[in-house]
Amino acid sequence: MEEGPPDPERAATPTLTAVARMAGVSPITVSRVVRRPDIVSAETRQRVEDAIRKLGYVPNMVAGSLASARTKSVGVLVPTIANSIFADTVQGLSDVLEPQGYSVILAQSGYDPLREDRMLAALLSRRPEAIIMVGAPLTADGAEMLRRARIPVVETWELPVAPIDAAVGFDNHDAGVVVARHFATAGRQRLAFVGGDDRRATQRWHGFVEAARQVGLEDPRRVVVEWQSGAGAGTAALAEVPDADAVFAANDAYAIGLLSALRRAGRLQAEPGATPAIGVVGLGDLEMGRLFSPTVSTIRIDGAAIGRAAAELALDPAKPRRVDLGFELIVRESG
Repeated sequence: MEEGPPDPERAATPTLTAVARMAGVSPITVSRVVRRPDIVSAETRQRVEDAIRKLGYVPNMVAGSLASARTKSVGVLVPTIANSIFADTVQGLSDVLEPQGYSVILAQSGYDPLREDRMLAALLSRRPEAIIMVGAPLTADGAEMLRRARIPVVETWELPVAPIDAAVGFDNHDAGVVVARHFATAGRQRLAFVGGDDRRATQRWHGFVEAARQVGLEDPRRVVVEWQSGAGAGTAALAEVPDADAVFAANDAYAIGLLSALRRAGRLQAEPGATPAIGVVGLGDLEMGRLFSPTVSTIRIDGAAIGRAAAELALDPAKPRRVDLGFELIVRESG
């Protein structure tokens, strides 16, 4: 079946007028829905919101006199600011951007696809000169919104094969492979994985289970925990996989939570230097993990380097658009 001619309204950057035409209302009504939705009827508001979503329209919240001026700002979207795993990345990009006169506008998605789309729309409404985000967009609508913005977009902490514009990070799948092989070499037999169900954690899980199979181990078990669960995640994970002798935690916060639960259960080795009954490896190399007892084995990610590289990609379109900064397995007391 042949496709018809492209829709000119979708081919161009969507405008308020295009939204009004699709919704069958006046431009002023669209403006009211964007700025004062409480004064518009529910039925009209729904038609306008449907048209906004279909066209990928992003309202311009910058004052009219500044609409064509450079904002010297960069929008940054992270899953959460409650977990310090992404703090080094934000600091790294700020170290590059701020000396050049750029301000950073920070938002968080909470690992929620719909919230991520809302935050992307909010950032784009400020007319930033680039968007830097942790990971690739979680929805097709979010990806389309970014493409239509026609500004540099840098996805970090993973390496999509075809990024919207640019990507800098590491191979999450390979991180899982390295940890599984480490456990196998150490003689571990009953493996488990603890983490969220977001895409990056899932990539680590896939590499982990595939490598375990390749070396002849039984399939690891996966324990999905909420990112907000904090220390309680360790107790929940221990309850679900009580006989595991090695656990790959999707990040160091989960690893520390699990080790704390093991201590409360009296299952940590008391003798310094003794091989732990349960090996635990995290990811991120948080400072807390280096200070914790036992010190936490981890996949070290140079978050600051990711941030610096992302900022440079956002500012210079001539740079390579896909940068792999790799990772390093650091073996400490936790196994």
